[in-house]
Amino acid sequence: MFSSQSNNGSGPSQTPMARSALSIAFEEAWEEARGGAAVPDRSAIELKRFAKFARWFAIIEPDHETVSLPFRLVGSGFFDLFKTDLTGFDYLALVDPTIKTLAHESVMACLKQPCGLWQVTPAQVAEGGTMAYEYTILPISKGKSEVDHIVIYVNFEMGSYAPKPLVDRVEHSTVWHWLDIGFGVPDRPFDLNPA
Repeated sequence: MFSSQSNNGSGPSQTPMARSALSIAFEEAWEEARGGAAVPDRSAIELKRFAKFARWFAIIEPDHETVSLPFRLVGSGFFDLFKTDLTGFDYLALVDPTIKTLAHESVMACLKQPCGLWQVTPAQVAEGGTMAYEYTILPISKGKSEVDHIVIYVNFEMGSYAPKPLVDRVEHSTVWHWLDIGFGVPDRPFDLNPA
């Protein structure tokens, strides 16, 4: 469920965008996996429930001490975009350097006050230009009560990219919404147009 939008109305995305049916279905699968818990345990994120998302699905274990977002599980589709296995790779190495801190802070906010995040993000592609894709980010726990991982579903169905181009760099999101999963959402909006 959308809670707040931090797009400040300037920049390329002034028209509100709707979440895709796949993004909503991913959140519904996450909701089913959590049962009565605050967030699902990582063991509940199993293939049967998430099979239709598996190709564009990832689990990240944020590290607040090293300010990194290493991938722990990565769907096969990411290899097509980056031409390398991203398992163990820091997501922040893929983003525009000016948004690294913001990207890390937003993920940590999803863990601190358990909530989700939905965004539309452009990426520079090797062939030139950019392509937009949709992120759906939700928190999970790795076998303990602490909320310490995130699951991500990346939807490239927003545009007709066939074959998928090689991604050079992830840019700053143009549309941003917190997703309230029952604990409220951070009151801090994020600037979508950093200087």
